[in-house]
Amino acid sequence: MTKKAKKDITILNIGDRVDYDSFQKLDKEKRFASKAGFYYRSCSYDDLLEGRLPRILTEKVVVFFFFPFNYWDSRIEHRRYKGVYGNKNFFRQFHHFCEMTTDALRAGLPDKKVMLVDDPMLSVLGRDKARVMDKLIRKGVTVPHQFRARRVRDIRALLKEGYSIYIKPKCGSMGKGITFLSLGEWQTNFYFRNGRIVSRKSDKGWKFRDMTGDNAFLGELLKKNIYIEEGIDSLNIKGDKVDLRIYTFIDKALYIYPRRNKLGAVTTNISQGGKGDPELLDVIPRKVLDKAGRMAVRAARALGLYLAGIDVVMDSSLKKAYVVDVNMYPGFPKRKTFNLSRAMLSELKRLERSGKLRFRPLISK
Repeated sequence: MTKKAKKDITILNIGDRVDYDSFQKLDKEKRFASKAGFYYRSCSYDDLLEGRLPRILTEKVVVFFFFPFNYWDSRIEHRRYKGVYGNKNFFRQFHHFCEMTTDALRAGLPDKKVMLVDDPMLSVLGRDKARVMDKLIRKGVTVPHQFRARRVRDIRALLKEGYSIYIKPKCGSMGKGITFLSLGEWQTNFYFRNGRIVSRKSDKGWKFRDMTGDNAFLGELLKKNIYIEEGIDSLNIKGDKVDLRIYTFIDKALYIYPRRNKLGAVTTNISQGGKGDPELLDVIPRKVLDKAGRMAVRAARALGLYLAGIDVVMDSSLKKAYVVDVNMYPGFPKRKTFNLSRAMLSELKRLERSGKLRFRPLISK
């Protein structure tokens, strides 16, 4: 009888049970994790913050953090929040939560060597999309041109010059709070009533509406916590606009997930009517996919991220790739489409065997 290999590393999965799109998908692979040579443990954010981490026997721990839905929905984006969606308070509250999470992990794993996927304080950066884009630019990653204009007349001048423009909340996600402007077409999924911008208090129902020529709306929007970038004439296939969600993990593009929406749509977000279409992988040239994958890895590396969902737009000529968004808590593909959890665990095992995993003590303040 062969002797079982010693397990030296524990996978600790931290998240909320309502997160069926990532936390639960990794949780369903606990047996696979064991076969790959890891111990597996999981806990909620409440458990972590209240000092109830599961018992961990190994010296080394790989910690996965997934989106804190319960805290976000009850403390940040709740039905009574004030101001426009994606405002500065979203960022401040999330920063506070990440500090609490970091302190709780230090207290819970004082004698362990830890690898964080990803460091919660990096996630703070991820909530400010403008800072993310600025950092990518400094690191030489290609992103759409960022405009600093904050006056209606300056925006109108850009439109007359032939630019199309996206105005997005700095701390937004899921395609919520987006405004698209081109000459003769202004669309937003904000409401505008009695001179005020109004946000929906739900993830659903953010439908785009025509606001063409409404200077009052545009003037109010430009006062908010937003950033502005150039629209890209993106790849279209069979009458649909197409972009790529690229899942990166420790300097590798594990999976490319094409998304499409009708040509006149503002975004390809699934929440905005977009659809994932893996069959497009057979249509898009391999060299184009490889180029986009390399760009995504560069973006993740520039931000210090191990796990990320990088959204890449190829221009219509297929010559340039642009990173248009970075998701530090990406929803996973369906397991039958691509089992991202298993792919990550397999990659961890490969890196562990080659001695390339990096662990460090969590030093207390």
